[in-house]
Amino acid sequence: MSRDLCAEKQRLLNAYEAATADFSSQLTTLNRGIGTTSKERYEHLRRAVDEARVRSEQARLALERHVGEHAC
Repeated sequence: MSRDLCAEKQRLLNAYEAATADFSSQLTTLNRGIGTTSKERYEHLRRAVDEARVRSEQARLALERHVGEHAC
């Protein structure tokens, strides 16, 4: 079997990388806002972090599912 990544695995890896980078960025923004933003703004930022975390987890699961199904 070739060690090269299949196109779908590469796509999923890229999606996971982008999703985790977004999660990290959103979390940094939230942390910087602690104690300096309004409660409403903080809640907005917290929801954005939660949504980014879910997207990251979904991307990871999609990658794991693909690897499990295709053994690539």
